[in-house]
Amino acid sequence: NGCYAADRKGPKYNRRLAYMQKGFEETGGKFGFCGDIGGEQTWTFSVGSASDPCGGWVGRSSPSTTYSILDLADNTQWFSSDDVLLGNLQMSRVLNPTSECKSFTIDKPEELCDELTLERRIDANKEDPKSTLFYKTFVNSTGATAFTYHALTHPIYVRSSSTPRSFNLIFFTGQSWVLTDVMKSATKGQGVAMQDYMDNDPEFYSLLNSTIFFGSNVTLVTDSVINAANSHTPLGLRWFRIQGQDPRFPYNYPTADESRPVDIVVECATCNNSTNPCDYGCICRADQTCDCEVGGSGALCQQLPWGDTICDP
Repeated sequence: NGCYAADRKGPKYNRRLAYMQKGFEETGGKFGFCGDIGGEQTWTFSVGSASDPCGGWVGRSSPSTTYSILDLADNTQWFSSDDVLLGNLQMSRVLNPTSECKSFTIDKPEELCDELTLERRIDANKEDPKSTLFYKTFVNSTGATAFTYHALTHPIYVRSSSTPRSFNLIFFTGQSWVLTDVMKSATKGQGVAMQDYMDNDPEFYSLLNSTIFFGSNVTLVTDSVINAANSHTPLGLRWFRIQGQDPRFPYNYPTADESRPVDIVVECATCNNSTNPCDYGCICRADQTCDCEVGGSGALCQQLPWGDTICDP
């Protein structure tokens, strides 16, 4: 997802400009034109400024001879490198870059919630007594490791008990937030730190790509947040089971089945007096946990206290 600008200083491909992801020109997405993929002319999507539109691409359009990428908006099918149908891409002309492109970047990532709690209802009459904790991470923050995915501007939240042998993720795909099923490394054992695995092992890059581009491992998904004022965290969003596969197509990326909502609540587990205060006048301690002294409960004392929180005369 994001804003893409015509690269007027870079190379042309079959007399057509490439389009680079704004703010991530070196490592982000790239649309380019290829004059011969299986004997057909087509637009392709690849990652990185040095990528060749005719080689190393991860997605291609159906045959096209257009000179403007916008001519492909909403009416062109896209396919993966192994010829799996991905569907349409939503594209529109940017009229106000200052306001429209701002939503795709995070000005102060340090202010995002550091930890999330996920509580879910097991069935209609029973609630899970334990909440699951996910912590925030920006993968490859050092820029010196094998795994590079800087264009993934939103944080990834990792289940706190995760190891490479068993882990769950909550992360943003470009349109929605997804919760993965248990994912497992085929090569790493329990002794490898999760952050090292995410930063350094190309296997994690492959797993993440298969989830982003093909919907592998996705168990729950939010509704679309493209037009939401704050899409940088999954707080306050509704979660759904995955939409059933359309039998007319070999594959569709999982989207929310709004007829099958899931009763889970994702909340910030850490408090901040300026951006994420404790509710009902409770105190945010130095360790970013709430002292729910007036009777509220929950990570932010958000569950109603037994009284009205007012000291009666």
